[in-house]
Amino acid sequence: MTEAPRLDLKEPLRETMRERLRALTEEDILRSSNAVARRVVASAFFESASTVMLYLPIPGEVDILGVALRAFQQGKTVCVPRMDWRKRRMTAVEIRTVNDGFEQRQHGVREPASGRPVPIEEIDLVLAPGLAFDAAGRRLGRGGGFYDRFLSQPRDRRSMRTTCGVCFDIQIVDRTPTDEHDQTVDVVATDRRLICAPCRNRA
Repeated sequence: MTEAPRLDLKEPLRETMRERLRALTEEDILRSSNAVARRVVASAFFESASTVMLYLPIPGEVDILGVALRAFQQGKTVCVPRMDWRKRRMTAVEIRTVNDGFEQRQHGVREPASGRPVPIEEIDLVLAPGLAFDAAGRRLGRGGGFYDRFLSQPRDRRSMRTTCGVCFDIQIVDRTPTDEHDQTVDVVATDRRLICAPCRNRA
């Protein structure tokens, strides 16, 4: 039986990923972000989704503005996270534009100042950022646990929700260290490929 990755491997891997991201130029980020967005909007899981949850990027994350714009054009409902920093939880909130109505809060994260909360049962596609992913859909976040708590909520039996990890291809690793609380993703979209995970821990 293969031994589970030690939890003390997480922080060194986070620092390695941060170093890789710091080496990217603005041109690299723009070009690769556009490639990721094109890959997502061309996918069957995006096409079939009525409600899409994405995120407002911080420096070093894939900018998925193109996904939001295409979703608006197709009449999809779009939502983004609003954080409860004290409880370390997040809520999906509907937005109608990516240009205004946001406030910058902790760690430079932009959040909607107001908006309709969207129950997770209504969400068909979640685009989740991360510092590292692997081919099995394991995800390494920044350590806050927000997405793990959000994605661990029970699914309705009729739910066909897809969770798509979003990153640059340099953030794909052989094995992402995880623990029992970490949630995996169904697919990972990078600037070079779509990686479909073989299985997923469904709540």
